[in-house]
Amino acid sequence: MKIAVAGTGYVGLSNAMLLAQHNEVVALDIVEEKVNLLNNQQSPIVDAEIEQFLAEKPLNFTATLDKELAYQARTLW
Repeated sequence: MKIAVAGTGYVGLSNAMLLAQHNEVVALDIVEEKVNLLNNQQSPIVDAEIEQFLAEKPLNFTATLDKELAYQARTLW
């Protein structure tokens, strides 16, 4: 399933990490620095589990600033 997650705060990012283990997830955010960190497998928030997921888990995850890309043919979360 293709899923879009709006926002990469604690709740959105936690859900995105869990969902990205078995789904294609695109996370949309408005803060370029957060998007860049996530696309470089670094967490923009301090959370041991999120940091571990980004470093060790095979995730189908991308972060973007582009709402058209994020919402294209995806289930919204």
